[in-house]
Amino acid sequence: MYTMTLPSMGAFGTNAYVLWDEEKRGVLIDAPCDADYIISEIDKKGISLEKILLTHGHIDHIGACARVARSCGAKICIHKKDLPKLYGDIGNVCGFFGLPEPEYPQKDDVIAFENDEKIECGKMCAQVIETPGHTSGSVCFLFEDEVSGELRLYTGDTLFAGSMGRTDMPDGDEDRIFSSLSLLWDRFEGKDALIFPGHGPSSTVEAERIRNRYFIYAHNIGR
Repeated sequence: MYTMTLPSMGAFGTNAYVLWDEEKRGVLIDAPCDADYIISEIDKKGISLEKILLTHGHIDHIGACARVARSCGAKICIHKKDLPKLYGDIGNVCGFFGLPEPEYPQKDDVIAFENDEKIECGKMCAQVIETPGHTSGSVCFLFEDEVSGELRLYTGDTLFAGSMGRTDMPDGDEDRIFSSLSLLWDRFEGKDALIFPGHGPSSTVEAERIRNRYFIYAHNIGR
């Protein structure tokens, strides 16, 4: 499995990631903005983009997904609870921030998933971990490298290096995000994983166990 982290994009500094196998079959995790740039970076690698995996439905993560999907022939995958956000629901926070609505995808280009599903692309497989709180349909995507066994966790706006996602926007819930953080702590008990969040630098589960006060608090209260 090969990976590429795109430079943080847009006013919110949102991360996006591209993963592909040796046959150049790839996935994009989140599509913040600047579809032309994303497409050009994918084309430079000769990747055939098959899926766009969305960690949640906020505008700074979905803004370019319709154009990228249309250009690359990829399917957009999002949790069913955040699906309405792809079509102008207030929960995509365009109105909250006074932003124009993006181009929305064709319904035939979208696949809605649920917790614990496995999304396959070539020789790669993403395990869906439902982590509501930032939004009701927020998820993490877990990949395991088939050669090295390395675990890579794409956490969206649930867990950051040293912090967690905010819950004061439409469809946010503080109790639920602490429950989600507690779930992630327990899920990786006795093992580590690389963390690639929706904003900010990468980290590891083990590092966040030591330094992230929100992660530690969630574990201690055991929600």
